[in-house]
Amino acid sequence: MIPFVVFGSLAAVIISYFSYAHKNKVATLNTIEKAVENGTNLTPELLEKMSQSKAAQPPKVKDLRRGVILASIGLAGFVSSFMFSDPEPQEVFRILSMLPFFMGAGFLLVWKLNRYED
Repeated sequence: MIPFVVFGSLAAVIISYFSYAHKNKVATLNTIEKAVENGTNLTPELLEKMSQSKAAQPPKVKDLRRGVILASIGLAGFVSSFMFSDPEPQEVFRILSMLPFFMGAGFLLVWKLNRYED
C-alpha cells in the first residue's frame, strides 16, 4: 500500500505542476491578446515581466537550483529509509533515492565546472 501512496502522490505533484504552468501560460497569452486588441504598446520589458518565465534566468542559476533540489530530494529519501525496521523497504528507498541524488550531484558538478558568461 505504501508504494502506491508514494508514487500516487509523486504523480499528483507532477501533474499539478504542469497543470499550473499550462494555466499560467494560457492566462499570460490571453492578457497579451487583449492588450493587442486594445492597442496597448507592448515593450519587451513588459512582456518579460508578465511572463515571469524561468527562461529569463541565467543557466548558472538553473543548474545550481536543480542540483540543490535534486540532491536534497535524494538525501531526504535516503534519510527516510532509516524509518523502516524491515530491511526490504530500506533497500528500496535507498536505491530509489540514489537517482535524484546523483542527478543533483551532476547538476552541481556542471554548475561548478561550466564557465558561464553572465
